[in-house]
Amino acid sequence: MSTTLSPRAQASTDQVPSSQRLAFWESYNASQLIGLTCSTYDPHGLRAQGRVFDADDVAFTEIRGNQHVIERTRSLLKTHPKDSIFACILLEGDAFLFQSGQCYTVRAGDVIVYSNAIPYLYGFTGDMRQIIVEVEADRLFRGRREMRPAAPIQVDNRLRTGRLLANTLRTMAVDFVERPRADAVPGVADQARHLLRAAVDPGAARELSDMAAWRLLRAEAFIAEHLNDPALDAEKVARALGLSVRQLHRLFAHRDRSVSQWIWDKRLERAHQELADEGSRKLSIGDIAYRWGFASQAHFSRAFRGRYGMTPMQHRRAGQA
Repeated sequence: MSTTLSPRAQASTDQVPSSQRLAFWESYNASQLIGLTCSTYDPHGLRAQGRVFDADDVAFTEIRGNQHVIERTRSLLKTHPKDSIFACILLEGDAFLFQSGQCYTVRAGDVIVYSNAIPYLYGFTGDMRQIIVEVEADRLFRGRREMRPAAPIQVDNRLRTGRLLANTLRTMAVDFVERPRADAVPGVADQARHLLRAAVDPGAARELSDMAAWRLLRAEAFIAEHLNDPALDAEKVARALGLSVRQLHRLFAHRDRSVSQWIWDKRLERAHQELADEGSRKLSIGDIAYRWGFASQAHFSRAFRGRYGMTPMQHRRAGQA
C-alpha cells in the first residue's frame, strides 16, 4: 500500500483575530510560498486556507479564500528574492492578473503561467480556490534564461492543444493534492515539469497543425506519466493514443529525435535529478540505473557521460558538495 504524504505546510486564518489576518497570511506566504502583500475589502476580513505538498522539486499549493488582492512589489523582489515559475490553475471564482503592463482576466478552469522574478498584482473578486504548481526557473529551463516568460502566458482554451494542456495539468494537480501518494511523486513531478515547459515554449508544436500538436502533446504527457514503466516503448505509446507507430514517429520527427530517443532522454533527466537528490543517497548508482530502465550500470554510465559530460558518480559528488 502506498504511503499518503502529509502537507509540507498548512495554515488557516479561521482562528486568527480579524485585525491580524492579513499580517498572518503575508507571513505564512513569505515562509512557505513567496513574499507578497495582501489586502481585502471584505468587511469580515480575510478568510484563507493553504496547503503545500512537495513532489521532488515541484511544489503544489492549494489556496481557498474570499475576495482579496495580493501584490509582489519591486521592494519584495529584493527583500524576498525568488526566481520560480508559477502555473496558477483557477478552480473556482474569477480573478485578474496584472504584470509587465498587461492585464489578464482569469476564469474558473483557466491556467496562467508567470514568473515570480517580475512584479505583479493578482486579485480575486469573490470566493476562490486555486492550485499553484511551482518549479524553480533554472531547474525548469535548464539554465536557459531566454525561456523565462517576460509576461504572463494564459493557456488558450480555444485551441485543442491548449485545452489538452490545461485539462491534463488541472486533473493531475487536483488528483495529487486530494490523494498525495508517495509512489506517484516521480510521475507527477515529471509530468508537471513537462507541461510547464510546453506552456511556456511549445517549440516545434507551433509549426504543426492543431490536430498534430494536440497528438504530440498527448504523447509527451503519456511518456512523462509512465516514464518508470520498464515496458514503455513506441508501440505502447502509440497504442495508448490510438495511433500507428509510423504516425507517432512522424510526430516526434518535429522534435528531431525518435520516440525511443525521447523516452531515454527523459529517463536520463530523471536519473540526473535523482542522483543529486539528498533523499536518494541510500540508493546506489546501479539501483537508480535499473529504476529508470537501463539494462546495466555500464550502459547507464556511458549514456549519462555522453549527455552530461561527467560520470554519474562525479555528478552525485558535485551535488553532495
